[in-house]
Amino acid sequence: MGFLGISKGIFMASIGQIINQAFRRSISSLRSYFFVENDSPKPKSEKEKVLMFGWELPPFNSGGLGVACFEIARTLADRGVEITFVLPKNKKISAPFVKLLYAESENIRLRQVKTRLYPYARSLSRESDKFTDNRYDRELIKEVKRYGHQARSIARSEEFSVIHAHDWLSFPAGVEAKKVSGKPLVAHVHATEFDRSGENVDPEVFKIEKAGLHKADQIIAVSHLTKATLVKHYGITPSKITVAHNGISRREPEKKLETLFEPFKKNGHKVILFLGRLTMQKGPDYFLRAAQRVAQIYPKTIFVVAGTGDMERQIIEQGAALGISDKVFFTGFVKDEALNSIYSSADLFVMPSVSEPFGIVALEALVNKTPTIISKQSGASEVVDHALKVDFWDIDEMANKIYAVLSNPSLGECMKEHGQADAQKNTWDKTAEKCIGVYHELSSAK
Repeated sequence: MGFLGISKGIFMASIGQIINQAFRRSISSLRSYFFVENDSPKPKSEKEKVLMFGWELPPFNSGGLGVACFEIARTLADRGVEITFVLPKNKKISAPFVKLLYAESENIRLRQVKTRLYPYARSLSRESDKFTDNRYDRELIKEVKRYGHQARSIARSEEFSVIHAHDWLSFPAGVEAKKVSGKPLVAHVHATEFDRSGENVDPEVFKIEKAGLHKADQIIAVSHLTKATLVKHYGITPSKITVAHNGISRREPEKKLETLFEPFKKNGHKVILFLGRLTMQKGPDYFLRAAQRVAQIYPKTIFVVAGTGDMERQIIEQGAALGISDKVFFTGFVKDEALNSIYSSADLFVMPSVSEPFGIVALEALVNKTPTIISKQSGASEVVDHALKVDFWDIDEMANKIYAVLSNPSLGECMKEHGQADAQKNTWDKTAEKCIGVYHELSSAK
């Protein structure tokens, strides 16, 4: 059915989707071979000492990777795990629950380079049309390798029982630490090159990823979706992979900040939010195409695009080409202190990701009682029942579901109440428990 075929049936189907999703897990035993998760041993009482390699931590993070690393380390520390967290650069980070080391410390220093050392492609300069075919700055690749080299010295001087490396940026460091220490290595996969780049995989990044994954003793994946990718594209044995979904912290609600679109809400407009990096992986172009359809029959709607990325200029131009530039607002990167306000001020959050290993933003929206639509091509869809789900490419269905929520207050209220409870079930404690289970399995195998 096309978009113009919207009817009351959409509303009933949406309600039915929310109710029926709660029963789907009863058939989880019928999942395919790739979706069978390890039975991790129960954590033992003895304390683990972990040498953890990451690339970034808040507030100096450019995406969800830093947030996940911070929360995992914090929660593990709360459960008695001693963590030495290594970063490539010395920045003013507050993380009293871990021992922080830097690969550019007085005795171990990386060469400073004047370049953009970010794990993701950044937005293009609006004053320049310069662009290269490489998604990653070549200096970033060099720094990743230097980080790996310097990890050898750190591993020789620290006491630990297991190594835990987050994503491809830190895999070489984990591998080198394993070489000099003989300790087991856990590779934690938050995203793969196939998620970030689709079919345009960077061969050097893929090579680094694959080498780290094959040299790791155990692998933690953030979703069954990611596990399937590792098996299919990297040749990893399924039994080597444990799935540990990401979570969300239970924090007291922050004081709500007035957002720039409050005047529109007071004037009766509905606010639809996209929040994420403006990259192919996140699907902002699909969001705008659905927005155009919604705007045709629900004119009092504005669409907020929060984030930056290599597609920023393209998305701005696309909004103009679709004739909705007066309805689309670009906020740029949203700082942590403003996240809850922007979520709670939105009438609906849409995550139209093309390939999303997990999608912490979905849980952030739900915990703020914001009705949420998420891509079926996401890890979050494995753990969230009370959100509407859609294939990222199905623009008509995405628009239909957006309209259903806007035009049926009872549906929105149902999604608010049950969605928040849904999100709160997914805690970092569960993630930490899975990690500890992997640590103990490696320790007992010695």
